[in-house]
Amino acid sequence: MTESFLPQVHNIVFLMLENRSLDNLLGWLYTKSPGRNAPPAPLNVYPKGSSTKYDGLTAGLYSNPDPDTGNPVTVIPVSDSNWQSGYAIPYRDPYEALRAYPSDPRAPQGWNGVMNQLFGNKNIITSLPSKSGGPPQMKGFLQDYRSWEDGSWKGQDVLWTYTPTQANIINSLALQYGVSDRWFCSAPTETTPNRAYSLCGTSLGHESDAASTYNHTTIFNAIAVNKSWGLYAYDRNYGGSGKTYTEGAFPLISKARNGEIGSIMKFSDRASAGTLPAFTYLEPNWTDWDTTGNDYHPNSIIGPGEQFLSNVYQAVRNGKQWKNTLLIITFDEHGGTYDHVQPPWGARNPDGLNGDETGFKFDLFGVRVPTILVSPFVPPSTVFRAPQEDIKNQKYPFDHTSFIKTLLKWAGVYDAKAPSFGKRMLAAPTFEGVLANHSVNDGNVDFIKAQTMAATAFAPPNLLHPAGPPAVLRSVLKGIPIRTARKILATCKTLDEVKAEVERYRKAPKRRA
Repeated sequence: MTESFLPQVHNIVFLMLENRSLDNLLGWLYTKSPGRNAPPAPLNVYPKGSSTKYDGLTAGLYSNPDPDTGNPVTVIPVSDSNWQSGYAIPYRDPYEALRAYPSDPRAPQGWNGVMNQLFGNKNIITSLPSKSGGPPQMKGFLQDYRSWEDGSWKGQDVLWTYTPTQANIINSLALQYGVSDRWFCSAPTETTPNRAYSLCGTSLGHESDAASTYNHTTIFNAIAVNKSWGLYAYDRNYGGSGKTYTEGAFPLISKARNGEIGSIMKFSDRASAGTLPAFTYLEPNWTDWDTTGNDYHPNSIIGPGEQFLSNVYQAVRNGKQWKNTLLIITFDEHGGTYDHVQPPWGARNPDGLNGDETGFKFDLFGVRVPTILVSPFVPPSTVFRAPQEDIKNQKYPFDHTSFIKTLLKWAGVYDAKAPSFGKRMLAAPTFEGVLANHSVNDGNVDFIKAQTMAATAFAPPNLLHPAGPPAVLRSVLKGIPIRTARKILATCKTLDEVKAEVERYRKAPKRRA
């Protein structure tokens, strides 16, 4: 056992949002634009001596080849007209799994998915890439998305990125506090495996959301020895299970003592009263097939996510425990949205289990995601990376197992000789060095002025190629959680089959949730 570190931090609030890359939301963070005088560079970097340049987007520099012509299509900001019209960007939900489900009607070529986004270019990949083939070139996003979305903007919307005036809340917090430009999700795939890495240190060999339950010790179980905890969610009956999504996916949480599970309103009340537990874990309102959630998940509009993030920040900032609090904001995975930075090979397989669908060795990190540290102990305008990141010498970048290792050390329960959270966590760097040992940030955020968005913003239909689902299909799937709907659509080829699966789900939601 080790002594707790970060003694100045008494409370940690953890918010993991959904499916956006760093470039998609924060690519233009330090870029000047009309009407906005952005700082040219961060005021502080960690570790000292690392680059003083934020690794974001540069106008005209990054592109993907058009799958028809091979001509480059440049990564650009979302246009004012699309933003003000209220379009969701991207228009449809891109592929998220490492490899698209084999029966997915949107993926007739079979190898669509995250690996194709990273290693494809004008043409789709035909097999699982390996380290011997070199680093990913980040050239397949357009081709992968265009394979089923070639409507409104010829699929180019997957390369469109938000400006700081459009995503003003998350950009303002990144400027006021600390943001990492080298934080990678743990695996190049979708939600549940990456959330498993953040809570368990492993996905147990699961490559996609096809597996919905992870019977593995969680960070809640470990820190409960010394720290109180709370899990607060919008939906406490996810998929009709009588539990939150996180409870259902990670059932051993129910065995963790010294904690409570409650509503988001309970979190708000506790923050205001100064009675938050030592560790607070928040679940957003999940985006559904027929509703817009506040989790940022494509193809929802980001406005509700921005508002939720603002609400969480204000609750923590104005609460009585602020002076000793760390708020962690991150995303589980990139969700198919563009990022220009190559995720590195050299990730450590946590438990020797290869992928249950393609045999993936879990030796490649996933795409960069936004990760922001908010605290009076974080110097303003900080950009941070892992200290001494060097894959060749087994020094690792930040990924979601860094959360586990940092939390275990903070709780005083880290034990390198009892690696219940796997070998990846043992190798992961921690981020305590980003924080000062005394208050250095007054928390008075000068929020970027928000760009006007249409009051009637909407998320377009998002189920089947090429023009969206017929009204009857949307009606059949109404109220079905997005992950469950994906599984149903991936295994059903006719409307009757969809109806039958939906009926079975409604009768026994736990079976498919």
